[in-house]
Amino acid sequence: MNRGLGALALWALAASPAAAQAVSDAPSAASVTIYRDRNIATGDLGTLDPNQGLALITETRTVEVPAGASRIAFRGVADTMVPETVAVEGLPGQVVERNEDFDLLSPGSLVARSVGRTVRVVQTDRGGGKVSERQAVIRAGPQGVLLDFGGRLEALGCDGVPTRLVFDHEPAGLGDKPTFSVLANLPQAGRYTVKLSYLATGFSWSADYVARIRPEGRTLDLAGWLTLSNKSSAGFAQAPTQVVAGELERDPATVPPRVETQEITPECWGQEVRFAAAPPLPVPMVERRAANMIQEVGVTAAKRQAVLSELGDYKLYTLPEPTTVAARQTKQVAFLDQPAVPFERVYVYRLDPYAAPDPEQPQQAPDVVLRLQNKAKFGLGKPLPSGTVSVMEPGGGGLVLAGQQAVRDTPVGLPLELTIGRAMDIAVAPRVTRDLRDADLHTRSVAVAIANGKPGPILLEFHQPRIGRSFAITSASGKPTPKAGDEVWTLRLRSGERAQLNYVMTYRD
Repeated sequence: MNRGLGALALWALAASPAAAQAVSDAPSAASVTIYRDRNIATGDLGTLDPNQGLALITETRTVEVPAGASRIAFRGVADTMVPETVAVEGLPGQVVERNEDFDLLSPGSLVARSVGRTVRVVQTDRGGGKVSERQAVIRAGPQGVLLDFGGRLEALGCDGVPTRLVFDHEPAGLGDKPTFSVLANLPQAGRYTVKLSYLATGFSWSADYVARIRPEGRTLDLAGWLTLSNKSSAGFAQAPTQVVAGELERDPATVPPRVETQEITPECWGQEVRFAAAPPLPVPMVERRAANMIQEVGVTAAKRQAVLSELGDYKLYTLPEPTTVAARQTKQVAFLDQPAVPFERVYVYRLDPYAAPDPEQPQQAPDVVLRLQNKAKFGLGKPLPSGTVSVMEPGGGGLVLAGQQAVRDTPVGLPLELTIGRAMDIAVAPRVTRDLRDADLHTRSVAVAIANGKPGPILLEFHQPRIGRSFAITSASGKPTPKAGDEVWTLRLRSGERAQLNYVMTYRD
């Protein structure tokens, strides 16, 4: 099977000759719910494996079915369908059988299904360009195609002449679209509306944010975008689309069946075949093009904002209007637009937990942290899925990139901290003035010099990690506050102001 022709995993039923045939060529409507089984970054969506990512596809189809045993074929399903997850609703009778058949239309499968049949062999003379045509019967293939020209056997592709095979008829059992088929026993004939639901891989999404700091420097505008990715060869036009935020537990065995492709390869007697780079390799070209097998890749964006709702322990974002989730496409949709969100700019310096400060490099720069409160009264109050935040700050007559920060899923009520860089005009110089050890007890005195070279006041946090056992601050020039395993001193410095922090700590190995 050739993935390039769009013929991938399919379900079909080998129905008995007595069973009637009913075919649904395409869904009349479809909806797509996209999950992500890991917090994938937008830049990694392009390298997503077709077996990664997950979507729930729900299709609505109408099919005319006779009474009795019928083979019902649903054409054009996602090629990355996980067949054991399929559910069929809307048929009044009983579905009695479902079988797998991966032999879809490709050059290799076409040759394999045509063994014993007559085809036309068209060859072009390399010298004068003369085209000749003969009839032959395919005796074997596709690994080593043998052609029978009236009792004389020839191996295809062994004479170095550009050759193509022309098939006048498509063998039974091959199709140009992925298809799911069932054998059902219906009590009465009718026109039925059927809902087909299944999981498919190759779909994923990511989140990205842009934070634009306003000129007054105290609030920012936060915009969020969902990037949807479809790596399958199936497209869904104008489909209601949702994405699910949260860490989904997933069985790694939930993947499409592995497909064994059939390729046409020449095998010649007593010689090694080498083909020149130009003209093209003289392997057969099939004169048949399946419509809509490969779709264009594009990037689009919705104008309205996705709607947030609850889904048990997860969050569900519903796109504001149906959108086309096209094959091999990436598109972006807005899901967050929060203007004038207050934030606090804090400069944070965290001492290395175990290494003593280097006296040769006494002055170091603290991190620049923008601290937001994810609460409605502070302008947010929205669950924020993990992603990358790009912070833009006024400068040079416009906006410039101030830094980027990857953030984890942030529920309502928790702070959102964006570390965007280092402050070049604030100096922090810690040094150890005394370091004593008595058995396993350490006593260390630390002096920290801090200088604010910025044109305005700053808020600085100095973090001393709690290390070892029985950690304690025995004395200090200011009282620290416990925070996330650190002892934290908060200092406010005016422009040009200097400060000194002294403390003594003890701990055991």
